[in-house]
Amino acid sequence: MIARDYRNRIIEHGAFVQYVGTRTRGVVDKISTKNSKTWIRIDSTGLFYRSDYLVLLDPEEQPLKKTETTSIREKVMHSKKIRKIAPTEISDHNDGPGYGGG
Repeated sequence: MIARDYRNRIIEHGAFVQYVGTRTRGVVDKISTKNSKTWIRIDSTGLFYRSDYLVLLDPEEQPLKKTETTSIREKVMHSKKIRKIAPTEISDHNDGPGYGGG
């Protein structure tokens, strides 16, 4: 079974492809044939796509892999440009500036 993209290039297992409809990208996990159509599963979504709706991409177009993990909180703080605030302590003195103000 030979899978070909819409440009008629051969798609092999492990190739980097893009779905034309939604621009979803991923690596080819599995290739199967059903009802004379070739279906390809992409690792990023786990879904099968018809091979004639896929585009074989060059290795230079592959996204870089993450080297470190960041939490969702860190991503949100970075996107909203929020800085971490230094921890503060409440004074136990009952006099001085700001005492009882308000």
